[in-house]
Amino acid sequence: MIEEKKAVENNIADIVNSRKEIESAISKKRMLLGERKKELQKMQKEKKRISRPVSADIENILMDHNISAAAYHGGKLNGVACRSLILQAKDIFPKFQNCLLAVDHPDRCMEQVIIDTCSVHNNICVTLDTISSKIRLKHLEPLGDDYQQLKMALSNLEYLWEIAGMSYTPKIHGVLVHALDQMKRLKGIGDMLEDDIEHMHQISARIESRTNRIKNKPQQPLVYSQIEHIQNSQEIKVKIASSQQNSQRKFKRRNDELDSSLKAKKKNRRETAVDWRHYIPLMRSLTLPASIQ
Repeated sequence: MIEEKKAVENNIADIVNSRKEIESAISKKRMLLGERKKELQKMQKEKKRISRPVSADIENILMDHNISAAAYHGGKLNGVACRSLILQAKDIFPKFQNCLLAVDHPDRCMEQVIIDTCSVHNNICVTLDTISSKIRLKHLEPLGDDYQQLKMALSNLEYLWEIAGMSYTPKIHGVLVHALDQMKRLKGIGDMLEDDIEHMHQISARIESRTNRIKNKPQQPLVYSQIEHIQNSQEIKVKIASSQQNSQRKFKRRNDELDSSLKAKKKNRRETAVDWRHYIPLMRSLTLPASIQ
């Protein structure tokens, strides 16, 4: 019994000692954490405007041109924003260049590197704009000059893409290698692009947003199919178009000469009309005869 008691006491003493050591370590770490927090606050107070992320200034430049990253798109530019960037590249990239050159940081790139990089990406956007305008030509619309311009633009894009050091994705490979051949073979591929598919995705998303509120889940696909049938029914489309046409206001065709003459007469009548407000004080000053009073 005595030995067991001593063993228990020794275990308790070990536990107490380990607890004291843990408490001492926690106390030291808390003190260290407090010191680090004070250092962080001091650094944040001393932080200047120049040392803030340059990406914020870049985003502000894009916002000035109504281009913003979509939250639903992972914080990146969606297709509409990319098209706006390509169309306004000549105005946007010089602003990027001035913004980057104004950064005062020891790790900043050399001025010539910034100028060359902005110039290359600006030329990439302009070249992509040319390529997309040619690829979107529909069947039998492209002419001989269009094929030649597209060939030169693709060669220029391949050169710029290599200088920029960007990766060759399947889409850029399809544009550089297969777009011109398909355009020549089919005499225009603008009517076979993804626009109609994207439009169908939008229609499907609108129908789903209406049917998702239905609590009866087995009924959801039935309602979905009914809405889709109504939208695709040619007979219903004709009825809707007829109803819209009948509900429009019917404006009468006016005789311009007669209308102008009537306006002139009204204007002349207004100018020659007597303003009775000038005679009110005079009428008030008049006294009526005694017989009328």
